[in-house]
Amino acid sequence: MKLASSALAVFLLLMGGAAAVEHPGVLHDNDDCSSCHVSKTMGKSVHSAMASPCTICHVAQTRGDMTTLNLIMPKEQICFACHEKSAELRQHSPVVQGRCVECHDSHSSERRMLLLDASDRPDRDSLMFPGRQTTRTK
Repeated sequence: MKLASSALAVFLLLMGGAAAVEHPGVLHDNDDCSSCHVSKTMGKSVHSAMASPCTICHVAQTRGDMTTLNLIMPKEQICFACHEKSAELRQHSPVVQGRCVECHDSHSSERRMLLLDASDRPDRDSLMFPGRQTTRTK
């Protein structure tokens, strides 16, 4: 199993996976990530994937005393491994461009629909559904 996981990690990295994030220490297959990352599982809106093992979206590779985490596929594609591009979503330009995580947190949020705080997002007017009117206060 470990050989298969390593082979998958190498394959995904070669295929253009997301940039690795360093995680100090050694992670084991049965480690409960939420024991340290509890904030990822709390909030007004929690992604349903948080009930699954982290390996549903992430692959961990440990060398010595350092572990690197990668997404299992590029961030522009990962949402669509589970979420269908409905007719309405295909009109939402960030979805078409695979930019979901620019406005939506992939783990949890204090806002509905996993939305990030406005200060963490790019210019909202450029990301809205076509034709939707917005009023912004600065």
